[in-house]
Order: sequence, then C-alpha cells, then structure tokens
Amino acid sequence: MPAKNPTGAKCPRCAKALPAGSDKLCIYCGASLALRPEQPRAASRGAPRRPARDPAVGEVLAGRFRIEELVGQGGMGKVFRARHLALDRQVCLKVLRSSLLEDPTVVGRFEREAMAASRLNHPNSIQVLDFGRNPSDGSLYIVMEHVQGKDLRELLRDEWPIPEGRLCHILAQVLAALGEAHARNVIHRDLKPENIMLEQRRNDPDFVKVLDFGIAKILDSDLPGLTRSDVVCGTPQYMAPEQATGAQLDARCDLYAVGVILYQLATGQLPFDGPNAMDVLTRQVNDPPIPPRKREPRAQISREMEALILRVLSKDPAARPQSAEEFRRLLLALPAAAGQRAAGEAEARTPARGTVPVIRAPLTPVGAPALAAPAPLSSRRKLALAAAGGAVLLLFALGVLLQKRARSPEAIPVSLSAVDGRDPARAKELVRRAAQLESTTDPRPAIELLLQAVEADPENAEAHYRLGGLFLKSEPERARTEYAAAKRLDRARYGDVVDTMLKGL
Repeated sequence: MPAKNPTGAKCPRCAKALPAGSDKLCIYCGASLALRPEQPRAASRGAPRRPARDPAVGEVLAGRFRIEELVGQGGMGKVFRARHLALDRQVCLKVLRSSLLEDPTVVGRFEREAMAASRLNHPNSIQVLDFGRNPSDGSLYIVMEHVQGKDLRELLRDEWPIPEGRLCHILAQVLAALGEAHARNVIHRDLKPENIMLEQRRNDPDFVKVLDFGIAKILDSDLPGLTRSDVVCGTPQYMAPEQATGAQLDARCDLYAVGVILYQLATGQLPFDGPNAMDVLTRQVNDPPIPPRKREPRAQISREMEALILRVLSKDPAARPQSAEEFRRLLLALPAAAGQRAAGEAEARTPARGTVPVIRAPLTPVGAPALAAPAPLSSRRKLALAAAGGAVLLLFALGVLLQKRARSPEAIPVSLSAVDGRDPARAKELVRRAAQLESTTDPRPAIELLLQAVEADPENAEAHYRLGGLFLKSEPERARTEYAAAKRLDRARYGDVVDTMLKGL
C-alpha cells in the first residue's frame, strides 16, 4: 500500500492527505494536481507541523451547537465535531463556505444533501438531525450524527489483505443502506471508500455508515435539476459507464460503484485508473476489467467472488444484479458457496474409503546386480502363513455379508448414469449456458435450457435455483417449488438464501 507522504501534501479539492509520489492526480477524488500550491515547510526538521486552530472552534452556532474541532474541509465547506448543548451529545456539523452562498447551484446541492439524507431511516445510513441557516452570518449548515471510526480508505491502507468473509459482511451493510435509499427514490452517485465509515460497536466491530449524499439524485423530486443530463458528476474511478457518458441514471450505477469498491478491497488496486480524469472515464466506458485473481495473484480471492465482481462491473446495466437486495443476497451466499466448493475439491482429492493402496516394487536400475532371491520357507512356516491368510479372507467375507444385511435397499445410493439414466455433465453444461442468457430481456431461452438441465439431472440444485429466479415475477408458485427443490438438494449452499426468498413470496 502507498506510504503516507511525510511532507503533508493535500489535495486542493478534497483536502485528503496524499501519498508520496502523487504529482498528477488525486487518488481519492481524481482532481488534477498540476496546479497544486507549494506546501509550506515544517518549522523544524523531525517535528511535524501542527494544524492551525480554526477560528470557529469555541463558537456556538445557532445558539445550540458548540464547535469543538475541525475534522475536515473541502471545496464546499468545513466539517466540525460539535456538541449539541441541549442534549449534551456529540454531532457532526457541516458548514457551507460563506463565499459560496451566492452560487445557487452550490446552495441547491447543499440543500439536496440534507433532503436526501433526511429521507433515509436505515441504521447503516448517516442520520441528519438538523438543517438551517446561521442567523449571525447567514451560513448554511447540516447537523448529522457523529460517527466514531475509520473509513474504508483507511481500512484498505492499514489492514489489506482483508478476509473475504469480512468484505462480504461490510459491503452487505452498504447494500442494505442503498436498498433503503433506492426504495425512497434516492441514488447516491458518489460512493467511494471515504464515504463509507466503519464504527466499532459492542456486537459488531465493522458496523457501517454510508455518508455524503452531496450529489445524490432524488428521482421523484419536483426541485429544478442542479445539473444538465449530459454533465458528469461523481468520482471518475467509481463511475459506472452510463454515468461517465452523462446518460440517464438509475440505481444500478450505485451497484457498479460498490463493485469497484469490492474489487479494490479484494485486490488492493482500482480496476480503472489513469493520469487524468478523462483517461479514467474512457477506460470505464471501453476497457474490460482485469480479473481480480489475475490482477493480484497473492490475494485469497475465491472463484465465486471473482465471478460476482466481474458481473457487477459489466458495462451493460442489464447484466448486473438489478437491485441492491439481489446484490446483497449474492454477496452473503459467497462464503457458503466457496466453502462448499473447497470441501468438494478436498473430497475429490481424498481416496475412497476401502481403497487399497498400490505398492509397487522398486525398479532395479539397468546394469545393477539383481537382488538375491529370498530364502525358501520351511514347511511349517508355509502352513502357518496359509492358515493366517485363510483366516483373514474369512473375516473379510463375513464383514461384507454383515454390511449387506445391515443396509436396507433404500440406503444404497444409486448415482451412476448408466443405472438411472441421469447425465450430470450435460446438465451442468446446460446450466452454464443458461447463466449466460439470464441477463437478456427475454428469459425464455434460459428457462428452456434449465428445464432440459433438470430433465437430464433432476438433482442439479443450481438448475432448480436459477429456474426459481426466472419464475419469480411471472409464476410465484412455480418459483416457490423450484426454490424448495434447490434447498432440499443443497441445503448448505441455498438454505439461507431460499429462506430469505420464500419470505418475500
């Protein structure tokens, strides 16, 4: 991971500390650093320069909020840690720069953030407590809950590589918050690691809070648009292709951003980056991502995780998961699916019970003298060995007979294709072909292939599960039947997921 910059250089747009060697582009917000002003030198070598105290510290805003500390600043304003005097509670206070009060676009965006966040009532979304204008100087402010913790950018910097199960737990909470926002017709449009905070709680050390709805889009709002439809808003490294081209957006652009974050947390690298914002946007639109396991072979990334990441990073929104809830279900099912596959591979490598190992005699090198023949056995020893061998054979035959009697006919599994007519290999191939067609607008070809797969192998749990998904909207009862079959055939993989799906039917 990049080391911290000892000079204390910061991005002029987002004010984030830049790593050493950053001289062209901010790795966090994509701002150009070509015109970055010179950073003042430290007063003394070996002693880091302390930040100047902000003049607002100690003031009481709107008669209710005492400002205690400056925690961040950007192009639109400053963020303070403050105390709600009436409730004696720490809060986060965002204040718009007074120089921007004359800009209706900036003021509208600030108000839009307050409106978007106030619509949300989800434990994983930041809660807005108050919004108003300071009567003393006319400045606008937003009061939000104060989150103690660190953001995903810091997690990536300090703790990579991150276990896959932990990634699934963290981003499942992000998707839960997005599901609530999308249900309220709010799309975030600027998801990135520094907008996702982790708070340590008693029952969860990785409790998520999604922040910063500054450029959120409220789909059903009657407010005038703050930007034209062809204007690009967001951070280039996390923009969906349709967002990069200024096309009409929906909630699936947020899912793409989560896919980028998942790729970054899994590999330690962004899928698309470049020397400037335009180069990054061009790659977002045109270049396929390098598969995560190929991008970072040292990382422990399962095949299932890689497949899901590549699906979410599809250029076509229709090929991605179609909702935050669907994405969340797929993510939470990954650990069980990866564990089941690993167990199957281990079982395949383990010799079957009762297999007799083949012990081969050592080969005699060409030209080496032959080994001496063993000495002939005496008649008494021959008789003793023959009796022992007969006793072993008798015990073996008796054990086989008792085992056959103990096993009922129903307990004997019949799994050979030649006996029961099943063709698991053909069914598996049909399921694979159907999975490639599921993202198309017409589900009938995929359904036909899956029905053929079930006919070839009625015990193929994946075929039943995918049929359930395709019948979910058109034939709920059929979907229920197929989901139940998938759960019965493969409880470890589909049990929890199917229970969740059946609750919604």
